[in-house]
Amino acid sequence: MSLLDVNSISFHIIAKILSKILVFSILVLIFAGALVKSHEVGLSVPDWPTTYGYQMFSFPFSDMVGGIFYEHGHRMIATVVGFMTLILSIMVYLSNNKIWLKKLTFLALGVVILQGLFGGLTVLLYLPAYISVIHAILAQTFFVLIIFISFSLSIKDKDNLQHSSNVSDLKLPAYYVSITIYIQLIIGAIMRHTESGLAIPDFPLSGGYIIPLFNQTMINSIKSMHFDAGLQFVEFYQIIIHFTHRLGAFIVALSIGYLSLKLIQLKLKFSIIHKLILSIVILLIIQIFLGAMTIWTVKNPLITSIHVLNGAIILGASLLIILQVRSLNQIK
Repeated sequence: MSLLDVNSISFHIIAKILSKILVFSILVLIFAGALVKSHEVGLSVPDWPTTYGYQMFSFPFSDMVGGIFYEHGHRMIATVVGFMTLILSIMVYLSNNKIWLKKLTFLALGVVILQGLFGGLTVLLYLPAYISVIHAILAQTFFVLIIFISFSLSIKDKDNLQHSSNVSDLKLPAYYVSITIYIQLIIGAIMRHTESGLAIPDFPLSGGYIIPLFNQTMINSIKSMHFDAGLQFVEFYQIIIHFTHRLGAFIVALSIGYLSLKLIQLKLKFSIIHKLILSIVILLIIQIFLGAMTIWTVKNPLITSIHVLNGAIILGASLLIILQVRSLNQIK
């Protein structure tokens, strides 16, 4: 084995380990970003890319108090994640991996840079909702890309990995699950950044209805609930956005239920696929409970942020299911 081959293997091992660390680091970053929004402190640091005139890592830790702690901390974590992605891109490029994987890794680097720029724009443009939503969507997209890269780097011997041919029957339901979850996270981001999180302030009812009619009686009921709870009044479009998010949760639950049913019908030997689907069912139950708690606690910042974090974990788990059930020749 030549020195070039040894170096290539070393770079691959480093990339594989770093990619796994990066997956968990992104979850920390998503949680930190959720805390910024949940505490409504996005403008506690009014300048960017500096922090009150300081270079980011030279800002005094003693001054990281209140909202500055959340906002500046989020920026620091984002910078570290971006640097790790740069190192990952270099390691993958120097290894003997397929060219498509090298391109995908540089794509991920581009996405995280773009996400950072949109994060800066949220500050410079004073938190416009559409910029904040794009920033949130890019975070989830970047997370998905890194999971796919990490999975691809971890396959040691693709030729020896064989699944039952019946597993291919799970491909379409698995795609349904991931697509519905991704759309649901987009709707959730829109809801959070249009201040629609408490547009319907009761749960499991909606404005006092099991099946909302969106008539004037329901609107008056919601306005009365807002007045009694001392909440800010909302517009009709905010009510629609909020209910769409609830409806999305129902659709996600149906898609996960359909995937689970298909798995049971196949009667396969217990495997990693069973573990992943069981995990996503449990995570879904937790997510619904967290969503309910967000309303019952009037958007407690910690509960709301965990709700966002758990949504990202569910998306990641759904991607892992796809990667396990899809045809192996598609990932070679």
